Amino acid sequence: MKMVLPVDGYHSAAEFMAAMQGSRGDTHWLMKQAEHWHGGIHLYDGFAGKAVFKPGSSGLKSMTDGHAVAWRLNDDYQTAAFGKRTLKFSSSFLLIKSTCTPDSDRPDNALDFYTLWMQVAPLSEYGVTGVRTATVTAGTLKIRQDNTFPGWMRGGLTEGISVPSDVRRNYEVPQDTHTTLPRGTVVEVKQEATFLLKGRPAPFIFVSVVSVPEGAKSGLSAGESGWISGLARFVKRHEDALPAWMQAARKHGVFNQVVTVSGEDAPVVKAGEVVGHLGLCERPHGAPEHFCHLEVFSQDARMKSFLANAAGVTTGTAELHTLAGRTRWMYREREKRFIVAGVDGDPSPSIAEHYTPEGECRRMEADGKSWYHIPGELAWMAAEDVEKVNQFELEKRGFMPLEQENAPQSIFQTPKEGWLRQVFGRLEALAQGETRDMYSASYTERYQKLVKQMDANRDGVIDAGELWRFLHNSQPHIRYQVERLVVKHHSEWLKDGMSALWQAALAEQAKKYPDLALYNRDFINALVWMKEVPEIRSSDALWHMHPIVFLDAIKVNEYDFSTREGTIHAIIEESRKQGLNLHSQLAYILATVKRETRDTFQPVREGDWIGHTSTDEYRRKHYRYYPYYGRGYVQITWDYNYKAYSEKLGVDLFSQPDKALEPNNALFILIDGFKNGVFTGKKLSNYINDIESDFFNARKCINGLDHAQQIKEFANEFLTKLDSGKLK
Repeated sequence: MKMVLPVDGYHSAAEFMAAMQGSRGDTHWLMKQAEHWHGGIHLYDGFAGKAVFKPGSSGLKSMTDGHAVAWRLNDDYQTAAFGKRTLKFSSSFLLIKSTCTPDSDRPDNALDFYTLWMQVAPLSEYGVTGVRTATVTAGTLKIRQDNTFPGWMRGGLTEGISVPSDVRRNYEVPQDTHTTLPRGTVVEVKQEATFLLKGRPAPFIFVSVVSVPEGAKSGLSAGESGWISGLARFVKRHEDALPAWMQAARKHGVFNQVVTVSGEDAPVVKAGEVVGHLGLCERPHGAPEHFCHLEVFSQDARMKSFLANAAGVTTGTAELHTLAGRTRWMYREREKRFIVAGVDGDPSPSIAEHYTPEGECRRMEADGKSWYHIPGELAWMAAEDVEKVNQFELEKRGFMPLEQENAPQSIFQTPKEGWLRQVFGRLEALAQGETRDMYSASYTERYQKLVKQMDANRDGVIDAGELWRFLHNSQPHIRYQVERLVVKHHSEWLKDGMSALWQAALAEQAKKYPDLALYNRDFINALVWMKEVPEIRSSDALWHMHPIVFLDAIKVNEYDFSTREGTIHAIIEESRKQGLNLHSQLAYILATVKRETRDTFQPVREGDWIGHTSTDEYRRKHYRYYPYYGRGYVQITWDYNYKAYSEKLGVDLFSQPDKALEPNNALFILIDGFKNGVFTGKKLSNYINDIESDFFNARKCINGLDHAQQIKEFANEFLTKLDSGKLK
């Protein structure tokens, strides 16, 4: 199944997790610092800033295909009293149901699961009201007024009706006032019409100014009216900014209450589709922040069979599983042989257990057997010391099912729950296996002590704060395991603040902090929703999976490169994923690939063109940077670029430069190079941004002004298709 990261700007799940590492978003998984169960993660503006609603933001993205089965849409932020203050927060949520079927021939091995987006921004964040409004996103936008000559048609062109040449003047664009509206101006849309601009139809809107950014120079003041361009790249209509499910919910007309839908009434949600933005939360203590809760859970009875791959699915990619304590080898190129890796003659065995995608490991045949280079060990390992694991053999890949069937009687019961004791038993074993590190030896003792306490003490006398710290240990092999725990536990979204689950904790808190206890009770009451969604068997424990790590583990190739159309779609999606969202930017990237690949939209080698293929001998003789000659949709050259992208991609392009021709790698290089100015030091945003679209000079991002005019023409063609919706 396709999987998309929840926020743009990250190339891989590993990169996203690295950005989240150490934040509260990461350390909320399974147990909050407040010492109670927590079945998801939090996305904060610190590492998910593109998901805060503002001009240019890309929002939160649905991670999988599915259907919206329940929601609660706030029309405005909810509030709760804290002493004399009134604090704002959102209780908006969206619940998406999805199904993963690894092999269509084995449908019994499918898994149904749900993605919960909790506390996303309410309608008011988008400026949506009873009137149509929009925000100017261009740097400045030309203001026009009605033409005054006789016969001018204020209603503009009628769709489907051609206009005779002798009356075309009556449909000309309104006259230029030589004044502009600044970026950020909010307008009310009064009328829409299509006029002739330089002989071609163009959309315009007649607007009344609602507000102008403070201190900005504007040709119209609040309340004054005029015509402006209606193109999406110049103005963002607030209604258009609403995610599709919110538009459906708005038509449904029920706000601040749980709504459930099924069958044909359940809106389809596609992977990569915007599902919302981070909601504002004003806290009793600390600064306000934007965040949302992200959770993936399942009530599917097939979970254990799915993790064990009981159906024997063989599709998908493979990982190489290596253990600690195995012989590491170094390869001597001159002697064409392997020697044992070590220091001063002493062997240096493998450090820890690793799971590495097979595609990231070089393979070599030597000395009559196979060898794999394991990046995490910085060494080679013999094939007999490496276990190849299929993508859907999830248990072998470290995913560990744990069950806590009994419903908790108190929210702070977590430290005494059986699933957590099993976790610390596993972490103790992992810590013991990592003994080459002095720090590892010290924290092994702490795991042993905690496990002993949890086994011996049933009276709750245990340092829950220390449990939380060691659950979120930053050591890579510990973190790897914790992120792959699949825990069956009762949900936190079922019981309100008056229930026994919360009552004792809130009563205890009220003794010292009565205002905080009252606030927390009201806050909890506003968030619960599960008992109002019949589809969820809320009285049962639910399987909880790490939203990023689990979905990344079961994803299939995101893009289809088998056709020209599929590659174009992949370029558009990857551009947006990396934060290049403007239609003008997408158009120029597509135009560049059209030129560089001779319209094949397939990665090419430098020296090849239609009807001609250069030999390796030719390249060796003519390219001084051989073997690091150009490869890809745009051709990277020189060894330092291959080294740089080896690190960014986690793929060894330096030793295997032809991997730059693999479509996924070539695609990332294309977009990243444009975004960060890797090719020439010039970024695409230097020439194409909210203010200008310099399609001619943008060629400097790749290769001077070589074929600049031709690529400019291609870009204009793609831009027309993007603006019209023919390309999405």
